Amino acid sequence: MNKKIVCIAGILAPFVATAQNKADSLSVHLQQGMPHEIADPMSQDLNIEFLMPVLIVSLLVFMIVTVTKYILDYRLKIKIVNRGISEQLSATILGKNSDNKTDDAFKWAILLCGIAVGLTITYYTMPLNIHSLAIMVFCTGISYLGYFFYLKNQKR
Repeated sequence: MNKKIVCIAGILAPFVATAQNKADSLSVHLQQGMPHEIADPMSQDLNIEFLMPVLIVSLLVFMIVTVTKYILDYRLKIKIVNRGISEQLSATILGKNSDNKTDDAFKWAILLCGIAVGLTITYYTMPLNIHSLAIMVFCTGISYLGYFFYLKNQKR
């Protein structure tokens, strides 16, 4: 539960950091003589100042979780070797075989293809708005559904 809270807080931190919507009187007076596109930088559809912190924090959280997982897996393997557990039991505990790796690779391939299809549909149905988010969620959901049916057919 704590890991979920930390991950969500890490992902939402850039949103809080860029949530500045106040305009002081000096900036309002200075912006009156400027064109609208220059005066209001938030009017741009895709703001790089908004996307980069989200991307960087997401990658940082992903890296921390991955490194922690590798460290904990290593410690578990060392404990299994020190206790002298049989090879069959250790393979069951670790649960890693070539089928799992193939399934993971296939899952990521399906998921990334679904995201690519969603981004393509979003590109051709401009402007970016709430319907773009709905398209992305729908395509990602269809990708997971495809992976579910793939796993269902694999178990037969």
